[in-house]
Amino acid sequence: ERVASLFVTKTVYAMALALAVGVARLPFPFFPRHLTIVSSLTIGIPAFFLALAPNERRAVPGFTARVLRFAVPAGLVAAGATFAGYALARSEDGVPLAQARTAATITLFLVALEVLFILARPLSRPRTLLLAAMPAAFGLVLVLPATRTFFALDLPPVIVLMAVVGVGAVANALLEAGWQSARAARQSLERHRHRSSC
Repeated sequence: ERVASLFVTKTVYAMALALAVGVARLPFPFFPRHLTIVSSLTIGIPAFFLALAPNERRAVPGFTARVLRFAVPAGLVAAGATFAGYALARSEDGVPLAQARTAATITLFLVALEVLFILARPLSRPRTLLLAAMPAAFGLVLVLPATRTFFALDLPPVIVLMAVVGVGAVANALLEAGWQSARAARQSLERHRHRSSC
């Protein structure tokens, strides 16, 4: 279910971004290699280990509904934040398209990482190490000239970086608030069902 939520979230934000840039008539904010690095570090590699992790939770009905309830709003938030970061970079004087695409990549990575953090809970030591390794790897990609060149990443000015980090923080706060609200609602419903069955 975690893995399905990760992949469906990606499908939602990819579709929403394609629609948004098409309507706005802007160049697409990513090269394929940009999505490769984001998807690898927030979906592919983590999903491999999460799928292999032991899980004592029993299967319960409603798999598709639960996945969609999480993935659709999470994907829309990710798409909205990415488009906002991209648009902010494009509106800044002197910022070329390559730097605007890098800003969009950073924004999407920050939000997709929060999605991963939510879905990986409850955290164990191996999961914590896994989650710490993903932003560290992304940081290395941004810092090392060879990987930055390979992935066509051109860091924008500091003011743009601060803006996209701010956009990512707001989006992550929305995701966290939504997840906490949904969790509280589930717990309340389970308590109500338990009382009704007694």
